[in-house]
Amino acid sequence: PTLPGSQCASAVRELTAVPTCLLVDANNVRGATAFRLTTGALVDLAEAWAHSNGLRGRVHLVWDHGCKPDALTSRGLEHGFAGPRQSADDMIAAQVPLLLKGGERVCVVTTDRELIFRAKHAAASNGAGRGALRLLGTRKFVAMLRHGREAAECAQEEASGGEALEGEHALRRFALAQRASRWHERRRRKHARKSGAAPFAERTWQRVLLAERLRRAIRTREGGVANSGDPTAEALLTDVRLDARQRSSLLRFAAAVGEDGEAAAEEALAPPPLTSRPRRPTRRARRAAVVAEKSEPAGSSQPHRLATPRERGEWVRERQLESLERWLSHAGDVAQGLGAP
Repeated sequence: PTLPGSQCASAVRELTAVPTCLLVDANNVRGATAFRLTTGALVDLAEAWAHSNGLRGRVHLVWDHGCKPDALTSRGLEHGFAGPRQSADDMIAAQVPLLLKGGERVCVVTTDRELIFRAKHAAASNGAGRGALRLLGTRKFVAMLRHGREAAECAQEEASGGEALEGEHALRRFALAQRASRWHERRRRKHARKSGAAPFAERTWQRVLLAERLRRAIRTREGGVANSGDPTAEALLTDVRLDARQRSSLLRFAAAVGEDGEAAAEEALAPPPLTSRPRRPTRRARRAAVVAEKSEPAGSSQPHRLATPRERGEWVRERQLESLERWLSHAGDVAQGLGAP
């Protein structure tokens, strides 16, 4: 989204003329760009924009999902994570009346009609004066973030998504490899804009992983311990917006990541080659497998030695969650790349 520079400058002046607190529905902003704008790129752009316009500490990025509800401060930005039981809309709707009672002017950045209605209702029920609540569209907000920056620099950030969330690219490659692309998706990627970023159909399970990875990266970057007192990766599966199919996709990604984290993902996330249906093992091969199984030590914990299918399923699930925990913990290794102060 682009706007003339005069309109962007005028909108920024209106926001900075009176002390204003911005509540940003982060995933709604990314959706306005067809998810071309990755999580890391949005954080980098928002940090630079808040710093250059004197809004440090007044921009709140509210994210859906996460292992638990959390509020973090990082380089002039306030990050709120809704957790597995509520949405970012619920957090924003709860914060609007509290800020209005404190005498703050509030600007809600969203195009969600339900959230807009809830924000207006909260302002009216609290007797807020005229102009105390402002609404800002997501496309206009993205244009304001890009205003004053070189087009090439913005395009590079959108294409790379920031150094902090390297796993986001692996996540997208995995999602694209799980099904054949439809003709309109291939056409959009072929005729992608000069920014180098193509539209991406992001699923809920992907946002669940990205939110938790971002939360751990911010906590680690600010000197905390990423997993101190936090739930394990299994808590991500309790998110109320995940159905059985979404949970299955999340666990398949965990299995693809494997024991070596990002290194194993490079091979595992590649699209599988087109081959014919595998043939049934011959009688000789099945007999050799039985002999090899009997020759293993009795204490082996291999899944085929477990008694019931349920035990084998639990064994596989534990390995998947361990791999997912390692992938999430890598957020601390790259937390230093989250933008520039």
